[in-house]
Amino acid sequence: MAELAFGVTSIPGVIDVCIKGGKALHQAWDTFRQADVKMDEMIVRIQVCLARILSQLEVAKELEGTTTAEHRDLQKRVLDILLAKLEVATQRFARFAPHGHLGMAGKLKLVLLKDVFEETIADLETWQRIYEPAWFYWIKLASPAVDKTLNNAIEAGPLAVSNFSLAARNFRRAFKEPGPGSQSVFIAKEGLDGYTGTAIPFHPATVATAVGVTQRLIVDVVASGAVQTKDVRDFARRLRQSDPFISGLLSCKGVVRHANNAGFSLLFRVPEGYTVVRSIRQLLLSGQAHDSLSDRLEMVKQLANAVCYIHMYGFVHKNIRPETILSLGKTDEGGIPSMLCLVGFQVIRNVDGRTYPATDQGWETNLYRHPLRQGNNVDYFVMQHDIYSLGVCLLEIGMWETFVTYDSPDGAARPSKALGLARDGLELHNASALKDHLVALSCSSALRAKVGTKYSKVVEMCLTCLDEDNMHFGDEREFQDEDGVSVGVRFIEKVIGVINDISI
Repeated sequence: MAELAFGVTSIPGVIDVCIKGGKALHQAWDTFRQADVKMDEMIVRIQVCLARILSQLEVAKELEGTTTAEHRDLQKRVLDILLAKLEVATQRFARFAPHGHLGMAGKLKLVLLKDVFEETIADLETWQRIYEPAWFYWIKLASPAVDKTLNNAIEAGPLAVSNFSLAARNFRRAFKEPGPGSQSVFIAKEGLDGYTGTAIPFHPATVATAVGVTQRLIVDVVASGAVQTKDVRDFARRLRQSDPFISGLLSCKGVVRHANNAGFSLLFRVPEGYTVVRSIRQLLLSGQAHDSLSDRLEMVKQLANAVCYIHMYGFVHKNIRPETILSLGKTDEGGIPSMLCLVGFQVIRNVDGRTYPATDQGWETNLYRHPLRQGNNVDYFVMQHDIYSLGVCLLEIGMWETFVTYDSPDGAARPSKALGLARDGLELHNASALKDHLVALSCSSALRAKVGTKYSKVVEMCLTCLDEDNMHFGDEREFQDEDGVSVGVRFIEKVIGVINDISI
């Protein structure tokens, strides 16, 4: 493939080379089917991943004319990475391909081949997680012609590809204005009749269940005056068919208006089978050790992805902290599950909408706000403010120690030993000093010893995202395309890309 790619500089040309190489590998892997049950499972996993990638690349060929120069530059760099990974995979299998089967090679060759499959799976899935958010953003901007390609993939592709293409088509449709006969997102309050709410510790939402109904709901309450009705309606409509396994955002069943204009309840569907719902704050305060670094990395990958998709849907969250991040698990799972989703949309706002000042000025919430959004500051909320909040959460999850604890019996919040600040100290109540302290923690050996230098640098980059000398995020104008629409191309590359590239 390297020889085939020599001199190819156009994006469609590189895509064609990747597709050709991917199909060749797909066929080569078939020769090892049935050699071993475990190996057969890995081959299926690789082929499903590759089929999804090939489907994305077929669509990507049609998108070049709809993207900006910066998007095309990012896509070219990411495609070059895929080309290199396919080349490495080809070289790995070259040792085995001439035989077409394991034959007399015995157990040693079987072990070596399994290692090759595991490395290939890791490479392809890592690449896909970096490419996918950018691909969905390009899907959002694409011309109507791409709908035909997606429809063909839905009808003709294998199940995994069909489901993924369906999610992409739903994502595109989320941005179309509803027609006269479209179903409203607002649900009568009777829609919750028969449901019983269970509080989620340290989280403002509740889990609603009903006898005879397998579908659990997250009920996320929005107070009156905190969010505009239009923003609530548009947000619920766009997330109506969100796939939490892709975006980290639960699909929205609808919105219930409270009586006397007292606010709203956003209803989110919990995926089937996920019966254990806890906030990250609850997990951090439990003292339960999280010994799996790979699972913790999976958590932060999903969290960063969720922030990215919130912005792609055209909103800023404004309230990202461990209380608004949910961990979803199954009853029979041991340990701490790695699946996360982002909720807590009490102050959600359209990126172009009016910014309201924060009404909660407790230090424990200001801890997760950029200095420009603390105290009496009402600086216009931009994407980087969410990125800053993400950085604080990545710091806390990376250390796996809560920064906030609560006194008994009054429940007053106090800084933890891990945060390293006194309740009556200067740093805790001075926005700039607090930020400087968090940046110092992001560079500390305490964090690096647990999650490594790459992770530490991502946290630091998020926390300094509005600093003038931050060459990645410092200028908000770099977050806008020619039409002035906020986009997270740099976030995809510099945060999602680096986090997904961390290996254990």
